Amino acid sequence: MTAALRRGLAAMLLAAGVVALAVCGYFLQTGATMAAIVLLLAVLLAGAYSKRLEAIVTSIAATLCLNYFFIPPFGSISIADPEGWAILAVFLGVSLVATHLSSRLRRQRDVLIARQLETEKLHALSRAILMSGAGEPLRRLLVNKSMELFGFSESVLFEAASGEFYRSHIEGSISVEEVRGVAVRGSMERANGITIMPVVLGNKILGAFAFRGSALGDGVLQSLGNTIAMGLAQAQAQESASRADAIRKGEELKSIMIDALAHELKTPLTVIEASADMLLQPEAVSNEQRADLLDVIQQEARGLRRLLAEAIHLARIDAKRMKLECEVLRVEEVLAEAMRSVGERLSAHRVKVEQSGDSLSIFADRELTLQALKQLLDNASKYSPPGSAIQIEARELDGFVSISVRDQGQGLTELEQRRVFDKFYRVRRDRSGVQGTGMGLAIAKEIAEAHGGSVTVESRFGEGSEFTITVPSSVKSAQVESHSR
Repeated sequence: MTAALRRGLAAMLLAAGVVALAVCGYFLQTGATMAAIVLLLAVLLAGAYSKRLEAIVTSIAATLCLNYFFIPPFGSISIADPEGWAILAVFLGVSLVATHLSSRLRRQRDVLIARQLETEKLHALSRAILMSGAGEPLRRLLVNKSMELFGFSESVLFEAASGEFYRSHIEGSISVEEVRGVAVRGSMERANGITIMPVVLGNKILGAFAFRGSALGDGVLQSLGNTIAMGLAQAQAQESASRADAIRKGEELKSIMIDALAHELKTPLTVIEASADMLLQPEAVSNEQRADLLDVIQQEARGLRRLLAEAIHLARIDAKRMKLECEVLRVEEVLAEAMRSVGERLSAHRVKVEQSGDSLSIFADRELTLQALKQLLDNASKYSPPGSAIQIEARELDGFVSISVRDQGQGLTELEQRRVFDKFYRVRRDRSGVQGTGMGLAIAKEIAEAHGGSVTVESRFGEGSEFTITVPSSVKSAQVESHSR
């Protein structure tokens, strides 16, 4: 049914209602004055809740009914005296004026409601921008949220600073070249149901926004453009702040690393220098003392090599230069090699190794896996009293192999457990008693995550800690490879 037909039917129904009302008044022998008031009320109601055409038809129908039923001669559309003409003319004029005023007020009401809805939509878009997190793709949010709120069938956002386009549809009908052109020219364009407007903040053009669908007024378009401009500016400000924060943290890490290495290098270098000075005086050193001094120099040199290796690994991790050369490794062989590498420090404890199953194997980088295991073993040996037990357990579950190292040290508080994997973090009570830079556990965590695994800790203060590294098993890797083929 067309709109014109619907309006015609509505006008006929209103006219029929007025006629029915007049007939009722006629049979009830209502006077002309009362009838005029009732019919005028019907005209006012029609003007308030219908279109102008329907209200005019209602006014004419009410005038004719007043003439036919209540103005002499009754039962005919004719007027016997001038007073009847005056009454009819006044009634018709009042009806038409009331109809016009009612229609005007109704249009103003509709405009106010539409503006309120548009304001609420803009407020919702602004709120979504303000509530967006630092890691959330804000540009994509601007495209999707504007489509959701304003009912666009398609939209495109162009950012001039990066030259990137953010589309609501992969295959859209909006030309990106036209959108880029509007951003260059700075003027709005409308054609074929598509609106393209520049996104301007102050005197700077940040890009352009295009959409297909809802027709918006100039005021709403201006407000929408300003809101999108603020969103783009916020996204760019967040990225600038993130870059600045990354640079600042990088400088802080460099400074902390230098300070930590300088502190840790000072003691072994002093010991090596003192041992070398004594060896340069052969007459004051016996053969047994000479052997002890050479052993001290060798141990301290190994410690220096370990420190440098940790610093190099951490630098590669921070620079995202860690490359995996994965192969199938037997867990018992990797554990044995890692325990040999830790050496004398681990030999001061009672080490117990348990393994579920006959033979566990992982798919991992040999050198990096050894480095991560050595960090866990070295950590357990350093923070456990001499002669205490260190328990190592390996087990497989859901395609991953977990290797746990449990010590009988002092344990960690909840705060320390949350921060123990941070770079250069060391437990405050052990900073003076145990050598270290705070790099080991951070390195182990990064290595495990690079393999698609993890490192976790469970600890009770005063009862020791259990660190668990999890990496993919060789069986899971083989299944993934077969599926990829």
